[in-house]
Amino acid sequence: MSTDQHDRATGADRARPRLQPTEPLLMLRSILHAPVLDPQGERLGRIVDTVCRFSDTGYPRIKGLLIEIGGRNLFTPMDMITELKAGEAKLQGEMVDQRPFERREGEVLLAEDVLGRRMIDVTKGRLITAQNLALAHVGDAWRLAGVDPGRPGLFNGLFNRSAPANQPHAALVDWADIEPFVGHVPSARLLMPLQRLNRLHPAQIADLVERASHEEGSEILGSLQPDAQLTADVFEELDPEHQREFLRDRSDKDVAAVLDDMQLDDAADLLTDLPQDRRAGVLAALPKDHQVKLRRLLEYNPEQAGGMMSPAVISVHAAAGSTDAIQAVRAASDDVPDTLFGDIFVIADDGTLLGGIGASDLLRAGAGQTAGELPGLVKARVPLDADLSDVALLMSDYNLTAVPVVDEHDHLVGAISVDDVLELMIPDDWRRRQESEA
Repeated sequence: MSTDQHDRATGADRARPRLQPTEPLLMLRSILHAPVLDPQGERLGRIVDTVCRFSDTGYPRIKGLLIEIGGRNLFTPMDMITELKAGEAKLQGEMVDQRPFERREGEVLLAEDVLGRRMIDVTKGRLITAQNLALAHVGDAWRLAGVDPGRPGLFNGLFNRSAPANQPHAALVDWADIEPFVGHVPSARLLMPLQRLNRLHPAQIADLVERASHEEGSEILGSLQPDAQLTADVFEELDPEHQREFLRDRSDKDVAAVLDDMQLDDAADLLTDLPQDRRAGVLAALPKDHQVKLRRLLEYNPEQAGGMMSPAVISVHAAAGSTDAIQAVRAASDDVPDTLFGDIFVIADDGTLLGGIGASDLLRAGAGQTAGELPGLVKARVPLDADLSDVALLMSDYNLTAVPVVDEHDHLVGAISVDDVLELMIPDDWRRRQESEA
């Protein structure tokens, strides 16, 4: 997803009106198993759940209560409830629909389907568990207002059975910032696109997938399918183990569709990581021009510069003026990774590499200067067989954000960004530490 797409999605979500309850919030656990009374105060049964319908936007309206009467679960609409408070509900009459409750399409039971389950807090890009749910009375309706992710302490959980179930935790999360998992709810399946995920960076979504269960991760990735580019961006950020896990059951055509939208170097890495018997089929399902580029990359050792580089770069002729060079950046192919857009490589008349120049140097250049004459031109480069330490040391010595890769004739064949180097150099135990702190 582009920065503009992300900003538009975030801005639209921020503009959505927030719930403004005029009464204190009612916590779901405070009404579960509470008595249901008739107008005379006589007990008719007890509350076992609340029924609502999730919608793509807004705060879900509570449709009614599921009440156990005489061993049967019966549905009572909210317009039959005259009072609902912690520990009690009152009906406006004694008559209750005696037909057994059956879910309708899209209906969700908050206690059975949501309470105690994990969901996504899209403001922080984290998984939380719904320890309690907050209900708000707004106008003439009860609505699902928020999620309480707080965990009761060991003392409260084991000994203090009278702890107030209607007291929300300080870290209550607004429902507008929540994306629930509903794959386990047959009546809600296919109705719950995870549309709020477009507020997150692809790396944050990948982190969620890696920390989620397989079923939850599949639901996240499934929700992204309408946006092929975002799906590819997320797969680029997944670690190899999770890439394999979530591509294993996809057809060669579907895997090829993901690779087709990935950066070439990342696509080559993922293709190499696939089982040997699947690579040919996936390659054959790719467009011809993409096949050629990937086959060329696969010829290089993945632990050397040729296997680390992106073949898509921005280059200009030495005689190009600064204005022409800036235009080359604007016209660059979509295949060029974002991490390489700040570096322009200058080619001599004989086709060899002169060096690299930063976009900031181009912007500061005089109108009459050519790319080959700019004082900021850096002549560093690495051969195709350079290893990671060679690349990292060179980048450190020259303070480079990208280093060009040349063949035996000193012709430019690609470039390695600092992002690629950092990713390869981060120890696995650092990643595990990040996961444990999340």
